[in-house]
Order: sequence, then C-alpha cells, then structure tokens
Amino acid sequence: MSSRTAKQSASHRKQSSQRFIMLFTGCFLLLLAVAVARLFSVQILQAKALAQKAENQRITQTATPAQRGTIYDRQGNVLAKSVLVYNISADPTLISYKQVVAARLAQAFGGKAETYVTQLSRKGRYSLLVKKADADAVAAFKKSTDLSTGDSVQVKKLKREMQTLTFTQDYKRVYPAATVAAQIVGFVDADGKGVAGIEMRYDSVLQGTPGVNFSERDQAGNPIPAGIQKTIAPKPGHDIILTVDSQIAYYAQKQLDAAVKAHRAKTGAVVVMNPKNGDIYAASSSPSFDPGDLKNTTNDAIRNRALVDLYEPGSTFKVLTLAGGLQSKSLAPATPFSVPYSVQIGSHVVKDADFHSTETLSVTQIIRQSSNVGATRMAEKMGLDVFYRNLEDFGLASDPGIDFPGSTKGYLAPQKDWSKILLSNASFGQGVSLTPVSLARCVSAVANGGTLVTPHLLADVPADPAKAVDWAAQNKQILDATVCQQATEILKGVITKDHLAAPGYVSAGKSGTAQIAEQGKGYVADKYASSFIGYLPADDPQLLCLVVIFEPQGKSYYGAAVAGPTYSDILTYAAGQLNIPQTTAAGQGQTTTGTTGTTGTGTGTTTGTSDHD
Repeated sequence: MSSRTAKQSASHRKQSSQRFIMLFTGCFLLLLAVAVARLFSVQILQAKALAQKAENQRITQTATPAQRGTIYDRQGNVLAKSVLVYNISADPTLISYKQVVAARLAQAFGGKAETYVTQLSRKGRYSLLVKKADADAVAAFKKSTDLSTGDSVQVKKLKREMQTLTFTQDYKRVYPAATVAAQIVGFVDADGKGVAGIEMRYDSVLQGTPGVNFSERDQAGNPIPAGIQKTIAPKPGHDIILTVDSQIAYYAQKQLDAAVKAHRAKTGAVVVMNPKNGDIYAASSSPSFDPGDLKNTTNDAIRNRALVDLYEPGSTFKVLTLAGGLQSKSLAPATPFSVPYSVQIGSHVVKDADFHSTETLSVTQIIRQSSNVGATRMAEKMGLDVFYRNLEDFGLASDPGIDFPGSTKGYLAPQKDWSKILLSNASFGQGVSLTPVSLARCVSAVANGGTLVTPHLLADVPADPAKAVDWAAQNKQILDATVCQQATEILKGVITKDHLAAPGYVSAGKSGTAQIAEQGKGYVADKYASSFIGYLPADDPQLLCLVVIFEPQGKSYYGAAVAGPTYSDILTYAAGQLNIPQTTAAGQGQTTTGTTGTTGTGTGTTTGTSDHD
C-alpha cells in the first residue's frame, strides 16, 4: 500500500469516528432534552395533579349509610323504621383457620359453614360474609370470641384472626305493624330504596344523605397513623306522619277480609276518610300482605285497589247525578217523573229490578228506591252539556291528586262521543269509571258542603315543615251548601235497615251494584261490584266509608246486602275510635221496602240488579 493510500484510509477512519461521536452526542442531547422536558412536565406542569392522584391511591373512601326516616301513623304508632345492623367482612389473606371461623359464623348468624369457607377462600383482600346481621347477634358473637380460652399458639392466633373481621354499620327496614296499612306503607328494596307505597312516594324525604369515611392507607391496606383520617357524618332521613289510623286500618282490613271470604268474592276494597279535609284513615284491598315477609307475597296482595284500580261504581254514582241536577237547578227534591218499569233507548232497554207499573216518582223517591229508569229521566232533564260539566266539576277527567304511586284519573269518554244510551248508563254509574278513593272524594264534596278536597296520606314532616303539603290550598268549591243539605236529606232516607245504620248516629249513604265489563266481552252476567258508601253524622260529617266487594258468589250480590253490613261495622268502629260524639240514642234502622233499581249493560236488553235487599 502506498503512503498516499494509507493517509487516505486514516483520514476516512478519522471522519467516521467524528461522525459517530457527533451522532452519539446528538442522540444524547436529544434524550437529555426529552428527559428534561418530561421532568419539567412531571415536576412543574403535572405536579399538582399527580400528587392528588397519588394521594387518591392511598386514600380509601367508605360510604356510611344514613338512617332512613321513620313512618308514623296519626297516633304516633310506628309503621316502618330502620334499625341498626352490621355487615361483616374479612380479608381472606389474614384468615388461616377458615374452617373454625366459618363454623363460628354459621353458629352465630345461620347458614352453612361450607358457604363461609368458600367466601373466606376467595382471592383478593375483601369478602362480604354476613349482610345486615342483627346488632344483638353481633354483640353475642363478639362476646363469644373474647371467651376463647387457652394460651396455646393456635388459640392466640385464632383470636387475632377473629379480631381482623370488620363490622360495618348498616340499617335494615322493619315493619312492626306487619299487615296493618301495609298496602299504604309499601316497602324498600335490598338497597333501602322505596319501591312501593309511601316508601316510594316519599323516598326522597325518608332516605337521608349517606356519610363518607376518608382513610389514608399504606400498600398493605393498613391506616397510616399520620395520614388523612376524615369522617363526614351521614344525615338521617326525615320522619313522616301519616293520616292513617292503625286501629281503624286493622279493623277495616279484618272486616273486609271476612266479607270477601264470606261471599267467596274475588277481592274487595275499603276507604275510610275525613270528608272535610281528605285525611285517609284507612285504604286497602283484600288480601293484604306483610312487608317483612315479601318471599311469601304476591303482586295481587301488594296492589292497593282502593287507591289505584278503576271500576264502574254503579248506583253509588247516583249521588253525583243528584247533586249535579240540584246544583244546575234542573232538578229539585220534589221534581216528579213518570217512571215505567223499562225504557227503550235506541236499540237498548234499561229496566228496574222488580216489575212495577208506571208510577210517578219524585227525585227523592228515585234516589231512595234507586230506580235506574228514574235516574235516566233525571239525566235527560239535565241534558248532556249540564250532566257532562257536572262530572268534570267532580274531577272525573283529572287526577284526584292523592299522594300515592299509581293514582290515576277516572275514565270519562269525550263529550262528543256520548250517545243517549251512554248518558242513561252514566246516570246510574255504568260506562264511566274511577278509583274507589275518587268516588269517596266526590261523595265527600256532597257531605262537607260542596268542597272537592284532595284525599291524602301525608300529615306532617315534623323536622322540616316545608316538605309538608298544604292540602287545603288545593280545595275547590263545586256545590252550594244548600244543594248539599238537600242531597244529604235525601240520602238519610236510604239508611232504612239495621245492617246499614251506625247505632247512635244519623248517617247518609247510597248502595251500588254494578255489572263488571271485560275486554272484548262487554258486561258479563253474574259478575258484579257490590258497594255501599256513606257518612256520619249526616248534618256535620266527620267520617266517610266506602266498601266494595268484587265478584261475590251466591244468590246475594246486591250492594246493600253484600257490602252494607261491612260498611256499617267499619263506620261504627271508626266513629268510636275517633271519639265522634253520637247524635242520637237510637240512630237509624227502621226496616222499609221500596222499588229497587237496575243496572243497564249498555248493550242490548239489560236485566239489571237491585241495590237493596
């Protein structure tokens, strides 16, 4: 190799070395710049957020449940309350004597030891062993753990392991009154949220605000002594007081159940309320249920038909026809009508129950004898416009406003769809429908001097009066006082038999026997809703009761015979429970007879039903 070539080769190697050094230096400087930028971002730009994230990873948040408010009746009796219980959990990694611990848990809280062994064998550092254990059982369990004797290593270790169990406070909803007013009170789900009845309607008032425990812990999950330890206490829910009277609710349910059984009926409903202000003392259907035993409960038993189910009321509805006619001046108590046994309306025939020759009956006699032909004549004299407006005034086309889930307005077909036969049927309570409590509301307006009140269940929220409702502000005057006096005087005359009277009181009322319609079949023969509604004292009403028995079996299905005795029993008992002064020593109950009414089906010829015995 020549010296020139050697020099060129050395120069090339030198240049290559210089390029490598420059490349390496560039890469180093680039990496250094990235590291500096990253360090700047972490230490300066993201410092606060990353510090917070690190703190959050160290801090655990544990929710502390709030005690749900208690539900009381009007007398201060507890209908629903939340009691202290405990959830028991463990860190499976800290338990080696799994069989022994499982056996003790099974002995104290029930269940199978094998189930607890499975729970104690789970991966991870948390396993829920017992949910909502009673406080007394937990206290006994802790005491039994302390009583372990012996100085052996095994006993000492078992004690330590038992002491690692965690007992977290919780609450369980209990219903001391069991079936009493259960369909009103409702119940909560497994998470303590109201899902039926008052528990659902006033869930936001009852539930309270959960608390939170903040605890800073190390990687092993142990509290850091100098770390953050903060507790925000839970706020309990508000107690509420209902208008319900437990004694009346119990008696009404017992009598209703007995009537349904005696008449082999499908179901029944009862409403007991104050007609002056809308306070509901009792409202339920048969059968009822125990909210503390939901495993043995059916949806049918939970459903409060008195407050949510629509039905055609039959001749109890004639009270509205009467009041509307008097209010409009279309009718007066003595207004006479020619009333035949039957009347042809288009292709339909409406009949009274018992055959009679054509007779002249006054409005008073038509109502007391419950003639459907007579009621038809009354509605025709009023005219469709007046009659329909009357039903709107009584609130049939609007929600009654009751504070209960599922409450609904009645069914009232648009006026443009009404025909002569529908006007006739509606005059005696067929072709229109409403809930039992809505009918009680309408008749209350006649009883109290003309005010349409709002039936309601909430009486007070003692700790926060602002959450209570001014029910009186929703009242609406729909009838004149003189009209109500005239109507009441007529309805007094309906109470002519001992099984309809309330001893010691003068009362007013009306029976009803309505045929029941089924989808696609129209009115079905031998299926009736038998009812009676009334109030006392007649001239200063403080109590109203409605009883409906659906689909009674047997020869007797008339409202007065089927529902009348139960109505009378409940009304009399409730009057005594509320200490309503008696108005007379003897009361009413002199047996009389008279022409009875019928129920038209609205399709073809109608055989009808009698409202009286």
